Amino acid sequence: MKKIGLIDYKAGNIKSLTNAFEYLGYFVKLVRSESDFENITHLVLPGVGAFGHCAEMLKKSGLEKALTKWVLIEEKPVLGVCVGMQLMAHCSYEQGYHQGLGWLTGEVQKIMPLPKLEYRVPHVGWNDVLFQSRFGEYQVGDSADFYFDHSFAFQNYLKSEALGTCNHNGIFLAAAMSKNIVATQFHPEKSQAAGLKFLRSFVNTKYD
Repeated sequence: MKKIGLIDYKAGNIKSLTNAFEYLGYFVKLVRSESDFENITHLVLPGVGAFGHCAEMLKKSGLEKALTKWVLIEEKPVLGVCVGMQLMAHCSYEQGYHQGLGWLTGEVQKIMPLPKLEYRVPHVGWNDVLFQSRFGEYQVGDSADFYFDHSFAFQNYLKSEALGTCNHNGIFLAAAMSKNIVATQFHPEKSQAAGLKFLRSFVNTKYD
């Protein structure tokens, strides 16, 4: 049975992610200590709020070392969601400069608003994601609606790590994938059928 571990560092949207994975029939375990990494098959790093706060809370949790071991040494599957994705960048410029985990190439920059209703910042609501690579039930060229809520986005990324892109006053990285690392700027747990399809794809993909 697939068992999903959710990193609970007091800065993530745990409840809705738990509900989504349980709806799909997966066992969910909250990861609050190093021992909690045992007997899980997939890991999720959520994040809600400002980059700096989430980075600080992750360090205070004492889980960063075990998380890094899971991702970089053991190369087991991990999914970063929203600020959880941003934490995987090299750095962020939200409320000053902050260093990220550096697992994905890129930096987090503010979305610049335009004087048009559809380009308001923060970018909140539904928007199309164009898939650049095959991922589970999604094929190259597929487009699907996902739910976003953010003011900063992934830029200067590698094309080879681009899983899906979105346009909101310019193209930004909406989903990334590098080996066992998957990340989304959108909230799959709030994206109804498209989001459940993405979470199911994350769990069922083989990461070699």
